[in-house]
This record gives sequence, C-alpha cells and structure tokens, in this order.
Amino acid sequence: MFQNKVVVITGSTQGIGLKTAEILGKRGAKLVINSRSIDKVENAVFFLKQFTEEVIGIPGDVSESSFCEELREKTVQKFGKIDILINNAGVASSGMISEMHSRAFEKIVSINFLGSVHPTLAFLPEIKKQKGGIIFISSIAGILGLPGYSAYSATKRAIVGFAESLKIELTGTDVFVGINYPGFTENDVQKTILNAKGEEEILKKREGIKATSQEKTALGIIKQIEKRRFRAYSSISGKFIQLLVRFFPRLTFFILAKLRKRMESMQ
Repeated sequence: MFQNKVVVITGSTQGIGLKTAEILGKRGAKLVINSRSIDKVENAVFFLKQFTEEVIGIPGDVSESSFCEELREKTVQKFGKIDILINNAGVASSGMISEMHSRAFEKIVSINFLGSVHPTLAFLPEIKKQKGGIIFISSIAGILGLPGYSAYSATKRAIVGFAESLKIELTGTDVFVGINYPGFTENDVQKTILNAKGEEEILKKREGIKATSQEKTALGIIKQIEKRRFRAYSSISGKFIQLLVRFFPRLTFFILAKLRKRMESMQ
C-alpha cells in the first residue's frame, strides 16, 4: 500500500515518529522527516538511508504556519505530491495546575495543538488531490484529563476535537482522517519533558508501568492508515479507558482520585 506514497511525519527524529518512518521506508514509502533540530534531522536521515534512499529531512518548527507552507513546497518540489501527513510532533509536559506558569501553557498549546493544525492547513489541498490521509497522534491523556498533566491532556483533547471536525467536513472527498491514542510507550533515553515553568528537562523513567514498545505503537499507526480507521488505540488499556469514560464517568473520576497521589509521584 505504501509503495511510492509520499509520507510526511512531523516530529520524526526519535521515538514513535522515527520508528514509524523506519517501517514505512522498508515498505517503499518516500519519507519526509522533520524536527526543529538540524542535527537530529540529519542523524535521522542518515539512519533511515539504511532502508531507503527516498528520504529527505526538513528542519523547522511546525507550530509556525510559514514554515509549514515551506515544508509543503519543498516536499512537492522533491517528490511531486503528498499522500499522507502524520501529525506526530509534540512535547510531554507535567506539573500541577496550581504550579503551572502561563508561559508553559502557551508553549505546550503552540507545540502540541498548533503543531498539528498548521501542517494540516498547509498540506490539505495537496492531500485532497491524492485522496490521501491525515492522522493525528493524540494520547490516552486526550481521552480524559489526568492529574499533573493538565496542559498535555488539554492539548491532546483539542487535537481530537479538531480531527473530528475535519473528518466531518471532508465527507465525500475520500480523504482519510484518523486519530491514534498511544498509551505509555517506551521513551528514548534523551526524551525531554516541559516542567511547570515551561523548561525542558530529561523525562524520568517511569517505574512500575509496563510500557508498549515503539515498534508495536508504530505498527498500530500504520495498520490504522491501511484500514482507514478513524480511531485506534495502541493498547488494551486505551480502549478500556475510552469505554470507562463513556459508560461510567463517575466511576472513572473516582478511580483517578484514588490514584492521584501515585500519578503525581510519577512526574
């Protein structure tokens, strides 16, 4: 299915994004890799060229609309079209609401929400031409707000609302829209998180949590694109939480209240 398809993956120099690119490259896709860091983009492209020569890296900030237009133009210039956009760029964040700085909220909204909106707006005309697809990477935290992760949860929920509106508006165009809800996934050693002040720090290893492998999560995203499913979950826990929130909302909040201290200690 992915042979000669042009796939743009934002935030794809590490983690789920890079693993998804690797698998798609092995399946014949033409890849566009992106990150704000020039060095990380160069390293990712060098790594991916083990599997395919059809890969380019374009560094820049997808939370800026002007860069997203540049990203679109360079992609079309190189490959002639755009088939699939995977909105993967994002940043983890933590901090109690009472401790959060406004600057931190603004930064997280810009990266996590606008970092999906601006690429979508820029790429949509090209994707319509190919009757391709756009997939948004949300999170279990986008299903319900988690204590200590208010800004992250809010932006991941906002992505869901945007994707739902987009899906309805594109009815009859044959453009696929999807939302993927990864659970706790293995992190790269160098993965950073924004604290309550909006400062980057290394994400501490989560103890006592069985994390899903990056490969399993990436394969789930790829399968979702193949099946053109609107919603998909990378873990059984994600499906369970969605059902719990939908049918037993009071019980869900009761359980979260009981687990609050444990979740706060994970930060």
